[in-house]
Amino acid sequence: MTTFLTPRRLNQPELLDEHDAPREDVDRSLRDLRRINRFLGGRSIYRRLLQRAGNVSSIVDVGAGSGDNLAAVQARLRIAVDFKIEHVAAAPMHRIVADAARLPFRAESVDVVTSAHFFHHFSELENVNILTESLRVTRRAVIVNDTRRHYAPLLFVRLLGALRLVGRITRFDAPASVLRAYTTDEAAAVARRIGRCDVFNLWPFRFGLILWKT
Repeated sequence: MTTFLTPRRLNQPELLDEHDAPREDVDRSLRDLRRINRFLGGRSIYRRLLQRAGNVSSIVDVGAGSGDNLAAVQARLRIAVDFKIEHVAAAPMHRIVADAARLPFRAESVDVVTSAHFFHHFSELENVNILTESLRVTRRAVIVNDTRRHYAPLLFVRLLGALRLVGRITRFDAPASVLRAYTTDEAAAVARRIGRCDVFNLWPFRFGLILWKT
């Protein structure tokens, strides 16, 4: 739902997704994302959502980037998946370059499949396909968290950019990410097309989505 606090969703490409982005800019953007996760609650949100799935011993994280969220949790098997090798190359765990809609894993081969700040990159239909594929791979649940579309985070990330506290790519991509993001209700509508799910607001301006294996 779009209200005066939620701008209309705009689906525009982000610079970090480009195939020819300069390596120095990509590395700076990944550092920015790690700092945002560390200081703005991304890692703690990731850990809290995992706890809802019980004692988890194996995790596949799609769209993992440099794997900092996955590195912050304990599990016997942690696999970072990203579609660009330069994003995942430094991840301190098992690394696989793959398409999130065609994961190279057997059915029910891991406890949970996760993603963080990834859902907004895709259309509703693409997210249905990605969640369905993730649900095939998991034994318990698919766990997603992402930014909620709202003017407050939009203004905040624009301020970070204006103060030059983030790199060139992040100055463009962070506002673009907020404008591409879903509201909690929109994310819930996508997940409910697939199966039983819990969807809820998280602070600050994120949503959590757990799609349960039935």
